[in-house]
Amino acid sequence: MNKLIKIVLLILFSLIIVMLDDFYMIGTFYFYSLLGFLIFDVIKQKKIILIHIWCLGFIYIILSEVFLIFGETSNLYALNALKYLIIANNFLLIGYYSNTNIKNNIIKTKKFTYNAKKGGAFLLIASILFYVAMTWQEAIRSFAMGREVDTDGESFVIGSVVNAMGFLLPSVTLFYFYHIKKKSLLIPFLFSTPVFLILFMSGSRFPLLFSFLGFFITYQNLNTAKISVKKIFLMSSAVIILLSASLAMKEFRSGIKLNNNYIESDSNYKDFPTYVSQYLSNEGVIDMTSLMMRHFESHEHLYGKSSSFLLYFWVPRELWNDKPTMLGHWFVREYRSGFVSGHSSSFGFTGDLFADFGYFSIILIFLIGRLLRNAENFRAKSLASKNYNVIIGAMLFPYVFFFVRSPITATMTFLGILFFFYLFKRVIFSEVVINKKNSFGNKN
Repeated sequence: MNKLIKIVLLILFSLIIVMLDDFYMIGTFYFYSLLGFLIFDVIKQKKIILIHIWCLGFIYIILSEVFLIFGETSNLYALNALKYLIIANNFLLIGYYSNTNIKNNIIKTKKFTYNAKKGGAFLLIASILFYVAMTWQEAIRSFAMGREVDTDGESFVIGSVVNAMGFLLPSVTLFYFYHIKKKSLLIPFLFSTPVFLILFMSGSRFPLLFSFLGFFITYQNLNTAKISVKKIFLMSSAVIILLSASLAMKEFRSGIKLNNNYIESDSNYKDFPTYVSQYLSNEGVIDMTSLMMRHFESHEHLYGKSSSFLLYFWVPRELWNDKPTMLGHWFVREYRSGFVSGHSSSFGFTGDLFADFGYFSIILIFLIGRLLRNAENFRAKSLASKNYNVIIGAMLFPYVFFFVRSPITATMTFLGILFFFYLFKRVIFSEVVINKKNSFGNKN
């Protein structure tokens, strides 16, 4: 019944959004609605789950643009784009809550424990050194000149592989030294610090989020001790460090956003959403969605060509000269100029699907909501395992958050993480099966 009430409310909210014609009022109404849901549901659940991360991502990445960029002045296309994004988000939530196939039960599963293989520490440290050696020069260049400096044509596949390694290494290091070797938390944190520094210097908040949040959630789930002053201090410190790094990165982003696209600026207090949005991340999703709506009024939709990039992204451009580029790269250059070769715009979770199928993409977004509900079950089972699988469960949180901004890039990154997850599992750890009946039930 609780889920049915939520679905009815989401439909009602969608109808209200359709009837309203005030851009700022719609943004404010949905901001408070989504924030209220988040606070209420987190208190009720007594934990943070993937659907909470999704809603937080929508506020952080998309709604912040209403208050930072458009304010009370907008155009018809921006209004329709905001309506579409909110209704699409509601359909995703409806898909999530309509998925009732997951039931509480007792599943007979194999339970695993893990031991460190001989030479595991050497391989782990060597992997960290390899990552640093492959990325430090580019990180320093981005730190000094801005993250949107022109690229030198380095292989996309190699770059993606190395980046995925960096996202996962801190969590694997934590599992090895803290959980297996029973060392102090300080040891894996020190070994992971070079990775965090490289990601910070690269100038993008989301890779740092992927890596640091995965490390933090892995620690939280491996640490079975009760909540203590020390644990609260560590949790608070982690949040402060991540927020501080996020704010600091704004100082090192290049002049592309300072010209004519998305100007992030502080302002005097106006209202709560505007004040909070100063600390969030405007990515220009509403702007790009409105531009795309205008484009496809006079152009054919792509009918799968944009979303299918996931099927062949791994093919090096050196082997395929005419390989298509992603929507965020080619579309913005159709209408705007002054971009370096490495710049891409964010189109949000609806972008590629809208480019392919227009408003019919709402159906596919509904199905993404149902998939998110299945991912919720996998997340709960992984975190409950208290073994190596905790890492992949933890990585789902930043994946879902980043998915709101760029689903194809987030999925490409997550596939790379899965590759290294299984690689490290085979070469660094040995798996021991414990035959027990594992009670598992998901009440979310």
